[in-house]
Amino acid sequence: MSLIVVATDGSPAARAALDEAIRLAQATGDTVAVLAVWRALQGDFGLPYPSAALLGELLDAEHAYAERMLAEARERALAAGVEVETVLQAGDPAERICAFAEEREARLIAVGTHGYRPALALLTGSVSTAVIRRAPCPVLVVREPEAEAVSAASDRLAANG
Repeated sequence: MSLIVVATDGSPAARAALDEAIRLAQATGDTVAVLAVWRALQGDFGLPYPSAALLGELLDAEHAYAERMLAEARERALAAGVEVETVLQAGDPAERICAFAEEREARLIAVGTHGYRPALALLTGSVSTAVIRRAPCPVLVVREPEAEAVSAASDRLAANG
């Protein structure tokens, strides 16, 4: 049996990627591995590090959120009759997603994307773009449903000038 890796951050785009992966797994009999990757908070951009007490609370909250995301994903896959496993890792999301897919010899990685225009993606970074560049297998990129509607409306406005 093959494995489909789904990366999730709990966003609507990630939920759409999970839905697509579940549909594929129903058709193929593949197992779905839902992977959530979180980063420890860092003092970036000149911002001070939070106090040790606050940092502990923030890390606990982030970990609890990731666990809830994975539990929700597990329930959705099981309700669809798909075999599922959930994995929580820490580190760089694209790096961990690709390493996990390679270790497990996944046949596909499914990721969501917010559908940002190139300039905004350059500023915010794009996990989906980094996964596409590093992936050891094919990558299914699923756009956030709302982003598709906004993009289509924007394209229609531009065409009508």
